[in-house]
Amino acid sequence: MADLECSTFQRRPCYRYIRESDKMPPMAEGDDGDGIARVKLFNPTGAGTWYLGEYDPETRRAFGVAVIQEREYGYVDMAELVAFRGQFGLPIERDLYWTPRPLEECR
Repeated sequence: MADLECSTFQRRPCYRYIRESDKMPPMAEGDDGDGIARVKLFNPTGAGTWYLGEYDPETRRAFGVAVIQEREYGYVDMAELVAFRGQFGLPIERDLYWTPRPLEECR
C-alpha cells in the first residue's frame, strides 16, 4: 500500500516545482529582481520551457522567461502549470540538474 501512496506525482522530486531551498526572491513590482533563473521547468512531451526567477507564494505567480513558440518575459500562473497534463497524462517537470544563471542567457 505504501508504494501506491508514493506514486503520486507530487511526491517525486521533479514535480516539486518551487522549493524553499530555491530561495526565490519575492515578486518586485516594476522590477526584474536580480534577474537570475533559479528554476527551470519543461514539458517532457512537447513545447514549453519556463525559467523562473521570482515567486509570490500568496498568489502562486512567478516571473521569468517562457520559451514556447518564442522567448518572452512575463508572469506565470503556477496553478495552471501544476494542473497541465501533456501527452500520456504527464505533467510539467522540473530540471533537477539546472544551475541558476541570468534570465538573459535562457533560450
